[in-house]
Amino acid sequence: MAGPGDQTILRYVVPPGEAQKIFAPGLLAQKVQNLEITTEGILQSITGPCVYEPSRTVANAEQDPADVLGEPHGIFHANLLGGTADTLIIRAGSVLYRHNGWSREWESLETGLSDESRPRYPDQFAVLSDRIIWTNGIDYARVITHDGAVHPLGFRTLPGTPLAQGPTNASVVDRASVYENAYGYSWAGRIGTPGDTLDGASGALLTGTWYYHTQWEDLFGNLSQASPISSPVDISTIQAEALAVGSTSGTTQSGAGISDLGRQFLVRVSGDGPDHAVACRIYRTPDTKHDDNTARFLARVPGNREFNFPDNFSDSELGSPLAATVAVPVFRVMCTHQGRLVIGNIIGNSGMVRRSAPGFPGTFTAADWVLPDSGGAEVTGLASHDGVLLAFTASSVYSLAEFGAPRPLAQGVGCVAPRSIKALSNGALIWLGRDGFYSMRGGTITRVSDVIHKTIRHGVNRGRMQMAVAAIDPTSGEYRCAVSPAGENYNTLILVFDGVSWRRQTYDIHVADICQTDDWRQYVLMFGTHKPVSSPSHNVFVMGHETQNFSVAAEIIYRSAWLYGDETGLTPMHVRTMYLGMLDAYNSDITIRFYRNGSWNEVTEMTDVLTIGPDDDSRVVTDIAGSAVLGTAKTHDPRLFWRQIPVGLENVSSWAFEISLSRPRRIRLAAFAFDISVATMGNVRGRIPHRSDV
Repeated sequence: MAGPGDQTILRYVVPPGEAQKIFAPGLLAQKVQNLEITTEGILQSITGPCVYEPSRTVANAEQDPADVLGEPHGIFHANLLGGTADTLIIRAGSVLYRHNGWSREWESLETGLSDESRPRYPDQFAVLSDRIIWTNGIDYARVITHDGAVHPLGFRTLPGTPLAQGPTNASVVDRASVYENAYGYSWAGRIGTPGDTLDGASGALLTGTWYYHTQWEDLFGNLSQASPISSPVDISTIQAEALAVGSTSGTTQSGAGISDLGRQFLVRVSGDGPDHAVACRIYRTPDTKHDDNTARFLARVPGNREFNFPDNFSDSELGSPLAATVAVPVFRVMCTHQGRLVIGNIIGNSGMVRRSAPGFPGTFTAADWVLPDSGGAEVTGLASHDGVLLAFTASSVYSLAEFGAPRPLAQGVGCVAPRSIKALSNGALIWLGRDGFYSMRGGTITRVSDVIHKTIRHGVNRGRMQMAVAAIDPTSGEYRCAVSPAGENYNTLILVFDGVSWRRQTYDIHVADICQTDDWRQYVLMFGTHKPVSSPSHNVFVMGHETQNFSVAAEIIYRSAWLYGDETGLTPMHVRTMYLGMLDAYNSDITIRFYRNGSWNEVTEMTDVLTIGPDDDSRVVTDIAGSAVLGTAKTHDPRLFWRQIPVGLENVSSWAFEISLSRPRRIRLAAFAFDISVATMGNVRGRIPHRSDV
């Protein structure tokens, strides 16, 4: 037996996260599953999740309400109207639903959407101008208002060509009896360009040509792409001869001054407006023969049906120029930035990024676009962070601080999951790249998942990384990202990052989407499928909360890394005793297993380790809740106590241990201590086997 000089007590505070690449004693934990950090800084069993609406119904549902929600796709919460309109939106199957508050039901808002089984990207949500914007990258985007109304985002089509009519000239035969501009839609008006005739002595109305465009306007002021240009409307030259009336030398005299020669036009607009169009804007060019051909605002006509508009406005009365807008495309990623909706990965041009007009998320001008990557690489994410618009590809990060001049921030580092992009409470932005999680703070990008690189590389389904979804827990400030484990097609593994270390959570739930509530409750909601052995169901779940009538399977595991006697692992050790420090949590027992020399076949297993300390006259263990009296009963804080665990590992070059239990049992881990000694018997290096020993 080793003498006192060779005996050592190693003490560790329980580390909060995994360190798969670092061997103890630096960082102890190799796997931390379904354990969370408490306010005291220790690890305890997770709480929850539970069903958000236990007695869920769906308004006007013809089938069983328990099965009415289809395949989960997306979830989002926002407080609209200054916090007075609590709005929770989900997309299940081909339907957008809204939670109908105190009615305890899900209300169908929009049907007929794509119910894709293998989407390329998750659903995207954003809030702009007090309205929720939704897209799934397949259907045209929708706008959801505080009252549950759903409208298309802007316009995907353009109006038909307007029909413009004006005066026409008489035939050669009739010109002897009819003056110019007397036929067709010939009404006296104010349109026309006055000037001098070639003789320089008399005034005249000069030859001119005008064109029209129309543009639809929706309920929120968004504008469609302008219609094709109309056919030209012409006015021919006519002499102003106020003192001459009748006919001279066979030519009819108008007997009118220049102010009498102006005409007005008629614009016919077909009734092809979409249902959400509330008005039609008419634009007209000035006289293109004597001015530019820029169409300018003429009038706004309410409605979306066929109408005729008599135009009697002179060129000087025309308003602002017609903006060169484009139809709203289908897009896969989006964010809001400085009052604009920024969209990217547009169908037909996956490398393009567009931004809307300020305050109008459905109005996009033709010239306001950029290709962040010079090679047109697919845009995989957009984010507004620290006052800067960021665009991601799978292998690069670009700053769009100057929208038309992308500036690369990183090459070889990109984002593959647009819904994984979140900002931590310390101001750092974090996202999932193809080789791990990255963080950016102050313009510096670092990989923060090196300690769990083994999980990222081999434990995650890399083909479904783009479907990863994340949220920030507002209580703990932790980043939680749901990913698909290797060999699975659903997000059943949640990786948790507290800014320093990583842990994992696994429920019996396929997490399709996750969000944080935008209200005082500060819930983290998951929308997914509970997959017990029987009767799987789609539902919304609340993380960190529990109810008695619902529970999910959760295996709680704390597995250490391989522990060595020195930095090189050359010193064999005797491990006699492990001391386990815990806080009172649950009156039950846990299982502890010990391993040696790199083998995960347990050497020792103990299943009777109690998770509550001896009573020692403190009445901590005694159940007094059943007899508690309001106003007189007292509570106690969980106390720290130790359990002695015999290990008995002799002459080992490395060892490890694992603590496991399953719900409803609980544990609060505080510290470890080990009683170890060097296995002497001469030179410790001499105990290392020769090169050919078996």
